[in-house]
Formats: sequence, C-alpha cells, structure tokens
Amino acid sequence: MKVPNTGKSILVLQLAALLFAIGSLTSCKKGNPSWDTGILAPLVTASMSINNLLPDTLVKINPDSSVTLVYNSSVTNISTDSLVNMPDTTLIYSYSSPVTTNVSPGQTVIPTNNSPAGYNISTVQLKKAIIQSGYVDIEVTSQVNQVTDYTYTVPSATLNNKPLVLYIKAPAGNSTTPGYAKKTYSLANYQIDFRGPSGNGYNIIQTILNGIIDSAAGTAAITPGTNILITATFRNIVPYYAQGYFGTITKTYTQQASFPLFNHITAGSLALQNINVNMTLENQFGVDAIVNVSQLSSINARTNSTVNLTDAALINNNINVNRATQTYNPASPVSSSVQNFALTTSNSNILNWVNNLPAYIGYSIQVTTDPLGNVSGSNDFAFQGYGINTDLNISIPLSLIANNLTLEDTLSVNFSSVSKNQPVKSGTLTLYATNGFPFSAGMQVYLLDNNLKIADSLMLTSQTIAAGIMNGNGIVVTPQNSVINIPLNAAQTQQLFNAKHIIILSRFNMGCQSCLPPAYRKIYNYYILNVKLVGNFDFQVNG
Repeated sequence: MKVPNTGKSILVLQLAALLFAIGSLTSCKKGNPSWDTGILAPLVTASMSINNLLPDTLVKINPDSSVTLVYNSSVTNISTDSLVNMPDTTLIYSYSSPVTTNVSPGQTVIPTNNSPAGYNISTVQLKKAIIQSGYVDIEVTSQVNQVTDYTYTVPSATLNNKPLVLYIKAPAGNSTTPGYAKKTYSLANYQIDFRGPSGNGYNIIQTILNGIIDSAAGTAAITPGTNILITATFRNIVPYYAQGYFGTITKTYTQQASFPLFNHITAGSLALQNINVNMTLENQFGVDAIVNVSQLSSINARTNSTVNLTDAALINNNINVNRATQTYNPASPVSSSVQNFALTTSNSNILNWVNNLPAYIGYSIQVTTDPLGNVSGSNDFAFQGYGINTDLNISIPLSLIANNLTLEDTLSVNFSSVSKNQPVKSGTLTLYATNGFPFSAGMQVYLLDNNLKIADSLMLTSQTIAAGIMNGNGIVVTPQNSVINIPLNAAQTQQLFNAKHIIILSRFNMGCQSCLPPAYRKIYNYYILNVKLVGNFDFQVNG
C-alpha cells in the first residue's frame, strides 16, 4: 500500500481528528509504588454533513436539497513564449583608428555612432514590447592608453519617458593587454520601440554610442590600428507585452495535466448517473487561431486505464477561434474570444470518461496562429500570463453507485500526552456511529513508523459502519447505528502512542449497478453522520 500525501479526504476521514483528540487526556497517579489504573477518555463527538465532507467551493445545493459537485479544471495553457520568443542578441561595434592622433581629456575617442541594428527574432516582426524581465550586458575591450568613458544610449527603449542610457568606464590598455570592462543593466519595465528611425520597420534597435577620454586621465596617444570593441548583449528577455506580426505558426502540444479530483481514491469503482461538462476554448492572444484537439484522454494511474473522449463537434475538427481584443485597462488588458462545447451523455462518452476516475488528463492539441497571414496590419499582440486556454467546467449531480470505493488519507497525530511515559497494558478504542447517509463504510486504521512505512494495523479486519435505512425511493429516512470496538494489546497501544502519522482507509458501498434499472443513490444536504470515539487505556503506574 502506498502512502499518499497528507490531505483532506472527501468522506468521513474526520475520524483522525477524533483520534487526535485523545491526545488531550491526562493520567492519574497515586502514592503507592506500583498499581494498575484505567483511563477512560472524555467523549469526543463529530457531526458531519456534506458541507464537512467536501470543500464549500465544490458544493452546490439544489432546490430539492440534493447536492451537485462543481469542479473547474485547467487542461492547457499555451503561453506567450509560444508566439514571441526573444533570443539573446549581441550588437557589435568595432573601431580601429586609421591615423595617428592625440586625444585630450574630454575629447571624443571614437566617431559618434547611431546606426540602427537588427534584433534577431526569427520569423516574428516585432514593433513594440514592454519588457517584464531581462538584461543588457555592455562590454568594452580597449587598446587606448588612457581611461575612456563610453555612453551607450538606446533612445527607443524608455522607462518613465526617459531613454535607456548605459555608462561604462574602460581602463587604460595597449595592443598587448587591452583594457576591459563589463556592466549589466536591468531592462525590467522598459518599453522598446522596434520600428526604427522611419517608424514603419520592425525588429530594429536604435542606439547611439559615444566615447571620450576620461576627464581625470592624460592625453591619449592614438596610433593606426588602435582597436576598440564594444558589444551590447540583450539576454534572457521576457516580454510582458509584444506587438507586431507573429507569423503563421503551427505547433502541436502533447502533454498530461494533473486532475486531482479523485486523488484519494485508491481502489474500487464509481458510477455516476449523470454529468454535465462544458469545455471552453479561450483565446487571449491578439491573433486568429485554428485549434484542433486530436486527443483528450482520461488516465487512471492506479489501474493504467485510459478512456479517450469522443465528441463529433470537438475531437479532430479544425475550430476557428477569433482573436482577443485589447481593453487598454491595466487591471484587465484583454477581452478574450471564447468558444464553448457542451459534453453530454448524448453527444459524447463523457460519463465513462469521468467514471474512469482520472488522475491525469492527456491531450494532443494543434494550434495554428495567423492562418490567413498578416490580416491585422502587424497589430497582433500578446500579454505575459495570457494565452490560449482549455478548461473543463464539470457539474456532477451526486447521484451515484459506489462499489468498494476506497479512499485513503495520511494524517499527523500526537498521543504523547496520554502515555505520560508509563508502561501501558492494553487499550480499547470504541467508535459509535449514527449514519444518515445511504452508504456503508468499511474502515481500517494503519500506524506508520518514522519512515512513513506501515508498522501495524489497529484492526484485524475492516470494520463497517452500516448505511442509513432507506425508503423505496432510495432516500434515507432512519439513521443506522453502528458500534466498532478496536481492542489493542500493549504493543499496539504503545505503537499508537508513539505514532506520528496514521493512515485511515475507508471503503464505501452504495447503490446497485447490477440491478435493472441500476439503483443510483442521491446525496442530500440534510444527510448527517454522527461519530463518537471513546478511548479506554490501562496503565501500570509506578510510584
């Protein structure tokens, strides 16, 4: 048996809280050297309805008091970097003096250079960008024999309406040992205009480079062949916003997404009477797209069972999804384009898909952007954190059949205050249950050692809480009482006191799938399970 992650099960695992409560008991001590004493735990109770067993965010109460489980799951999220990937780019300026000359402090050592340079962005024709993160490294290798100061200005990159200006001071050097300097500047939050001097280009970086002899230096003696090399490397650029033409690109995304709704189920089967699923394709990119979902699989990792979704309108069809629009509202900059697909029992196998109890959703989705070319006049856009999303919105009326449906949970406990380090002789846990739900629950408790391995079980066999008594319509009309006695020998009791973690395993049975017609059981908001736990421990107390 595997040990699952600590978490909150969706049915009656609150027994662990009752066990934990025993840790608040205190022991008695007399003046005689040695005697036996019994400790009866104060009565601990818990009352559980569906609101206790499921998170409030998942529960919807219908007008007839029946319960619907509402769950939303994100399947895919195709992000901005699938459209705009800004690779590292190095802009190089190299100067070699053609003449012999002397340059005084404060005078120009290289001709002013303001030539635009191309930024390598593959097939994307980028006009504008706002940088979320990234850096520019400015490096100088100089053979000038005096300290030189360089100013590297990028007028097309602005922050608070001020251009990006990089300053760097290079030490004196010579032809054998050039002076070298490097500085790094952050580009976060800078806006960059890539249209160039004409204002109608793309992928262009406009720069201005100046270099002078440092005012505190001496006169520089420049000879023919004196070299100066300046590089600016733009690296790790992540745009928050990008605008331009992103090109006709086709990509296929084949992955698995976690589906945690059934994480605690370790065995058995579940049959739902009905289900409503809405699949949403949401385009948050400012590009038209064609989306083809060739596969959407329900993957049960426990049984290695896979069920592929069948749906005539959704699967293996080219779906045209219109582009999003900009709102120019910083808090919500995108108005999405959305398409919805209702997956029902009449148009798909969605019921079998969910009854497979998936731990993962496998998908293969092909996306083609700008299928008709540059129809926007180079006004495609993308925001970081926005993309093409696929979501499943699931509504499950809790009318079901459970066959040995097994839930398992690992919880932390602490019984140290009970034992008081006294030798223990034996103990008994007694669980009193009044069950107003239409399911029986077989229960077992395992003790774990310090390595989270099972050390012992508290019961020789699974003990059962009986289902509530139902009328002919399958509605519980009378709660059923059950008593579970869990006798513990000295070794088990001591292991219980020493345990830091326990596993509670619950096995549920409800309804009848072999009946004609199958007998599904609804869960109502007023169903209640009352549980009491009494602990009785015998110690040998030494004076």
